[in-house]
Amino acid sequence: MPANPFNTPPPYEGGCACGAVRYRIEAETIGSRVCHCRICQKAMASPFLAVASFPKKAVTVTGETARWRSSERLWRHFCPKCGSSVTLEPLDGDRLGFPLATLDDPQSINPEMHIWVSAKVPWLMLSDGLPQYPEGSPEPYRTA
Repeated sequence: MPANPFNTPPPYEGGCACGAVRYRIEAETIGSRVCHCRICQKAMASPFLAVASFPKKAVTVTGETARWRSSERLWRHFCPKCGSSVTLEPLDGDRLGFPLATLDDPQSINPEMHIWVSAKVPWLMLSDGLPQYPEGSPEPYRTA
């Protein structure tokens, strides 16, 4: 699946709520998804996580982060001062995910699909026309 044509070109910048952690990304996204799984719901204290992934080599993060291993395959990095989730680091790939809400311009990257809609909260209506998958995406991440 190609990137959303309405995305703005890199670089992208963002950070945590208090500003102690900042990041800069020098590449196009290799995938942008809205995840409705229970782990993302609880970790984000929200009904879903909208996240874009990028090659690690294109990312610079400044400031101290703490991390939590939320599953066998994922570390979640957050700011120890304000608690904002900043980065998701899969153990099965050379990529990092960034919550779209942490971007300085959260409109610069658009989601491409919804995943784990089998766990979606029932009061949330999805009417954006994006593909919806009951579990993980059948689409692989794009290569950089």
